[in-house]
Amino acid sequence: MLRRVANQACKNFFSSCRNIHLQPFSTSIPRPTLGPGAEDAQNYHQTLLTLFLTVPQNHKRLSVIQNSPALREYFCDPEKILQLLYDLASSKTPRTALLAVNLSRQLGHTLGMSAYEVIAYRLGTLKEWELLLYVIRSGKHNTHQTTADLLDWRARGLLETENYTQLFAIPDLYIANGLVPSRRTWHLILSGYVRNHDLAGARECLTKMTAAGHPPNYSTDALISTLYQNIGPDEQVKERGLEALAHIPPRTATHMMNSLMNLRLKIYDLDEVFYLLSAYDQTKVGPLVSLLSATTIQGSRDTDRIRPAFPVIVEPDAITFAMFIDFFAHVHDLSRCLAVVQHMRVSGVDPTLRVVTSLMRAYFLSGQGGAAVRLVSGLCDPGTFSTENLPSPDDYVVPFETAALAPPTRQVFNYLLRGVLGSNGLPGARTVIRLMRANHIKPNSQTGQIIASHMHRVQRAQPRVLMRMVRRFSPRFTLKEAHVILSSTLRFQKYLVDGVGWDVTAAKFSETRMEAERHIPERAMTGVGMSFDPLAGLQVPSRARQRGTFKPIEQSLRGRGIKSDRAAMALRIRHDAVIKGDMPSAAAVFDQMLARGLYPTRHHFSALMEGYAKSGDLDAAIQIMESTTFQPDVVMFTILIVGYARQGEPQMALDTFRRMVGEGIKPDVPVIDAVASAFFFVGAYEMCFRVLTTLWPHIGPLPADINQASLKSAVVYFRSLHNRGHMPKMSLESRRQLSEDLRRLTKEWRQWLLEHPRHRRRKQKKS
Repeated sequence: MLRRVANQACKNFFSSCRNIHLQPFSTSIPRPTLGPGAEDAQNYHQTLLTLFLTVPQNHKRLSVIQNSPALREYFCDPEKILQLLYDLASSKTPRTALLAVNLSRQLGHTLGMSAYEVIAYRLGTLKEWELLLYVIRSGKHNTHQTTADLLDWRARGLLETENYTQLFAIPDLYIANGLVPSRRTWHLILSGYVRNHDLAGARECLTKMTAAGHPPNYSTDALISTLYQNIGPDEQVKERGLEALAHIPPRTATHMMNSLMNLRLKIYDLDEVFYLLSAYDQTKVGPLVSLLSATTIQGSRDTDRIRPAFPVIVEPDAITFAMFIDFFAHVHDLSRCLAVVQHMRVSGVDPTLRVVTSLMRAYFLSGQGGAAVRLVSGLCDPGTFSTENLPSPDDYVVPFETAALAPPTRQVFNYLLRGVLGSNGLPGARTVIRLMRANHIKPNSQTGQIIASHMHRVQRAQPRVLMRMVRRFSPRFTLKEAHVILSSTLRFQKYLVDGVGWDVTAAKFSETRMEAERHIPERAMTGVGMSFDPLAGLQVPSRARQRGTFKPIEQSLRGRGIKSDRAAMALRIRHDAVIKGDMPSAAAVFDQMLARGLYPTRHHFSALMEGYAKSGDLDAAIQIMESTTFQPDVVMFTILIVGYARQGEPQMALDTFRRMVGEGIKPDVPVIDAVASAFFFVGAYEMCFRVLTTLWPHIGPLPADINQASLKSAVVYFRSLHNRGHMPKMSLESRRQLSEDLRRLTKEWRQWLLEHPRHRRRKQKKS
């Protein structure tokens, strides 16, 4: 079968050769004396490209070239073959560039290191990191030598594939090859330490860098400031980066400022965003300031604070505008997203694929997935695109055409996959995977992580199912994939410990029911290992089905020297605090994270709060919420409300909900569910239904037949409305209406207590 395919490919190739007046097997082709002319050279070049891209076997290609003196001479020309290798590496099958190198060796023409450097450069530009590392290894094997540029490309490839163990050994490779690491080399190594959340290693790297004759300078400060968003908002790092502004290239300055501003956008520190925006060319970013000022998200601006002026004017790029599209997309404000695109184009900044992916996300979050599909369809060849199981792109108008940005990248398809999973589920995901393959793009680790995350959140998939999904799609395993698996594992263990549903907690307050005892085998629970890295000490249960499947993932992370990140530590804190009920251990993990120089996020504080709330110490939970530098969010208030509900305090749950509303935080489905559960737990079923139906309109329209539904069916349907994307703040009108509803509910609850004296006596006896 393969032979028939190869023969047919050869026939097709010969036919294409005849079309450009070349007879590759004809000995009558005159041998060029001084080399072909420009037109002939272009013909030979195109013939060879066609040969490598259409004939699947190397011995067939070798036969064609050997039987054509003109092609053989062109192929063996040192300058011509470099251009050929560049074009092959730029093709849809870049691996053919390495096949051309091997074929050249078979013809007796050994290529120098420049050939590998050309291929490495192009693969690096295309972000084909796995293939790049393979090419560099082949170059070393074939020539027994290397160059400083290739070692730097190797360092970059190891950095992007998160192989930190080999990355940190790069200086030894320089020494072994008689070369000296440059500042660029040390910066790549330093980037690895910071990306790996290893600040102690980063400090040691700076010491070695100084000893090697490259002390930190302004470019080093800019690099650290750019990378530090993975660690957290460090004022000293930011200030050192800003001091370097006048001493670094304009493009580096833009990149650094974008990174600093993106971090502040993510944590809603809008005062700092306004300050950083003032460094940019105001003729181009002035509309962004206006859009941000008009949003209902930020509170009052600190206009009295005197801040130093920036020494240079920073030019915005497409990423600058894409960050604001992401920001407004997160709060479901599509009109402002489109306004950002319009202002970007007016300012003379052309859209890039980064802008396309941000706009795709905005469309999906706004329920207009068809427009996102329209953007992607413009990037693909019409013959490779299918809308089966995708939102229809018909009747949608997008702000710009994307054909000029073709071809699509892996990142574009991963964004499409994430959006389609939310709108069309797994059938849509299968279509996206087929589109990737039709466009010669292989799924990567992020692809597997996106699908696994969807199956964890939406389908409540078992951990072992997620493990198989990750191992199927990932050429290498990442911490994010491990996070999904561990999150799923902890969720199921929480079910084992606490049970599922309101009835389990309600049994504690019932005079007629007994709470069921739970006997959970130790081997079904997550353990804690001796090594803190790479998963903050967490180990999956010792059950053979899980431990055996997860072991290769853990070994891969450990073998590449990956250290625990903030998300892994948040999972460990949640494990110790919520599942094990060991608050001293959870606090120790939190302190260890701080000792490593990592900044806590809302997830860490929420995990601690949930642990204290579950143990009954709600005062400690409130103290943690009030001590954070973050504004409390709906998750933190939900934790408190659940805590009061479990203590049989519906009035306190309602008061906490009122406090949340007073701070302008928009309620979501889980927090309303928690308030209603507080009444269910104490047997006030009518009041529970009343709370649910009163607060329901603040999430969505109340069903017309809600009064005929049972409490159970109403709760199940209400939970199905949960959408994790929500506005952090409410309008003033919505806040007033919700406050009025809460006053009415409080009045009804007091009346209910008067009508049910037995419940009132039980409550007084408990107190």
